[in-house]
Amino acid sequence: MREFRNGVLGSSSPVLGVRAKVTGELAYVGDMKLPGMLYAEVLQSPIAHGRIRSIDLTAAKALEGVRAAVCYKDAPDVRYNGNGEDASIKPSERVFDDVVRYVGDKVAAVAADTPQIAEKAIGLIKVEYDPLPYYLEPEEAMEEGAYPIHEGGNLMEEVALSGGDLDQGFAQAERTLEDFCHVPPVHHGALEPHVSLASYDADGKLTVYTPSQDVFGQRMNLCKIFGLPMNRVRVINPAMGGGFGGKIDLVTEPVAALLAIRCKKPVKLVYKRFQDISSTLTRHGASIRMKAGFKEDGTITALDYEACLNAGAQSGATSSVAWAAGGKFFKLLNVPNMRYHAYGVYTNRTVAGAMRGFGSPQLFFAMNSLLRRMSWELKMDMTELLEKNLFKPNMEDLRGEELGNYRVLDCLRRGKELFGWEKAKEEQEASGKAHGRYLIGAGVAAAPHASSLYGVFADTTGVMLKMNEDGSLTMFTGVSDMGNGSNTVQMMVVSEVLGISMDRIACVKTDTEATLYDVGAYASRGTYVGGGAALQAADRMREKLLSEASEILKLPPEELELKSNGIWSRKEKNRGITIAEAVAHAHNVHEKDLVVAETFSSKAVPISGGVHFVKVEVDTLTGKVRPLAYTAVHDVGRVLNPNAVEGQLHGGIMMGLGYALSEGLSCDSKGRVQQHRLRDCGMLRMDEMPKIRIEFLDSYEPTGPFGAKSIGECATVPSGAAVANAVSEALGYHFCRLPIRPQDVLEALEKIERATI
Repeated sequence: MREFRNGVLGSSSPVLGVRAKVTGELAYVGDMKLPGMLYAEVLQSPIAHGRIRSIDLTAAKALEGVRAAVCYKDAPDVRYNGNGEDASIKPSERVFDDVVRYVGDKVAAVAADTPQIAEKAIGLIKVEYDPLPYYLEPEEAMEEGAYPIHEGGNLMEEVALSGGDLDQGFAQAERTLEDFCHVPPVHHGALEPHVSLASYDADGKLTVYTPSQDVFGQRMNLCKIFGLPMNRVRVINPAMGGGFGGKIDLVTEPVAALLAIRCKKPVKLVYKRFQDISSTLTRHGASIRMKAGFKEDGTITALDYEACLNAGAQSGATSSVAWAAGGKFFKLLNVPNMRYHAYGVYTNRTVAGAMRGFGSPQLFFAMNSLLRRMSWELKMDMTELLEKNLFKPNMEDLRGEELGNYRVLDCLRRGKELFGWEKAKEEQEASGKAHGRYLIGAGVAAAPHASSLYGVFADTTGVMLKMNEDGSLTMFTGVSDMGNGSNTVQMMVVSEVLGISMDRIACVKTDTEATLYDVGAYASRGTYVGGGAALQAADRMREKLLSEASEILKLPPEELELKSNGIWSRKEKNRGITIAEAVAHAHNVHEKDLVVAETFSSKAVPISGGVHFVKVEVDTLTGKVRPLAYTAVHDVGRVLNPNAVEGQLHGGIMMGLGYALSEGLSCDSKGRVQQHRLRDCGMLRMDEMPKIRIEFLDSYEPTGPFGAKSIGECATVPSGAAVANAVSEALGYHFCRLPIRPQDVLEALEKIERATI
């Protein structure tokens, strides 16, 4: 076990740039302005599906102050996948196409001297469409004879995974239970909308500033689209005002780049809020069927899962989400016979992509919902049912994948105690017997999440460290930070290992020209892989510093330690030098800089786990659900930055509460998204949040940096399911669709009343 020695890790540190954020000094891409910069605006499709019969840009181009107007005729005839360039992912999208596939799809764009001129020019573009059949739900799009949204048909992806013998598992069961669930698409709700600023210089170099979670993936895609080598494309993420998965894919970047190349001037494109909601990425809506076989004592013998994912109009992340959810399907319950089957289907709706949990909130809402119904069938407490079937530490899943020091069972036991489960169930029972206006419900849900991409493809992060002449240090990292503190953790690891105080470490981040390669900010890999890279680089720098100090102090390296911005004898406490003196020695004696560049590759995928408990109050008069108390216990390995980890969990719970009770994007019959403002999207306000208690297990993951693993996505995965289970418990009615809005509660109460007459 690697111990904390310098008091940095394990203590809370403010996230990088927090002072600039709270004072308003931090410059986001939307705040940036380059000399000669133009402003872009996009014309979006008013119909769900159609071929452009004619498009006339003449009037827009003639407007004074307009520098360019472009459409599919001006765009490269290259198809790409906005989510990445994995060879297995189908490229379906163009910068502009002659076919529009959803309301809000890109039709044309202009670049002008002012935003007002650009907006006026958009209104001058004349377009005629030949309408085509459109489908808003995957079941329609999959029907025989359905018009193909893309060449090859509307079934984009099919994933089938299994372990054991499902038929045998159901034959061994004493009972079976089948369920059907539905979850809606959801907007990410980042405060910063999609935005990019592109420039194209006289030497033919494209530079794109964008709040991207994957600058290297976006560079690869932009190189492909515009036929440029990588040394002529630079992608920089100066700051990000929230991502949650929605800023992995290309959105505004290709349009801004195309206009910049055409105008030979910088071009900025900022989506308005209604554009951001109605025409950028969503969480996948899904219809899910689950079936379980189980014995009277609660032992689950078989579990079958089938999901139909609404991919929207482009391939995006659907393939990755379907496969990733399939892997996690096997990592919660120790069931001997399991099958997972998922379909990704093109529809004429906004493109679905990565969103916090990457398919898991849908999956584990359905699974925990089925478990709750199973507990009703058996008249067994759901915590007892979970205890019987959850994985224990250091096991393999059904497909032979090691789970690491996975402590989800301990999370359940500790959470049950911390929450006061027995008392909450008593309150629930008492409120039902009282037949009053308010009903109490107590719910629980459990979920896992991985800590890297290991096993999918090479999961690497590079970190470079450079000592400065005064003993301070600059860290270069490709890890994108969404405000969650990934770069801060990397700096803390470096500080812990080298004994250099945090105020003497600078961070250069997410610049494809200045930093080493990173896979991207997703898969909950920021601390596990990014921290692992920082640790590997810091260990190498430690060796270099100790070598210099050893020569100066005439002591062997093993008798020296780094702390308090110096290098000291372990035996003679007052004998030592400053790190600046070690750096000077390297310069003056060895005539070299102290620099290390290390690439870390994940060699494991340890599973994090969390169990959430919630108590709700249901108003039977209005149908309103009010969360009263919430407890979450997580296994994240060792906690490196307590405040940041707690913040991640609070934010994840808030997202899950909204998912369960109020969030979702809806379309009218023409495919037009009905939510145009953030307040329309159903996200909870702070004054609607319950009292939250959280705790992290005292555990250690041997493969992680200082024993740490992930929290980011697992923080939100169990929460929607826990809340839905609590509402179901309050009414004794099975809710299988999210969100559960007041009208859904009132309809359920009417059904219950009719059933008792």
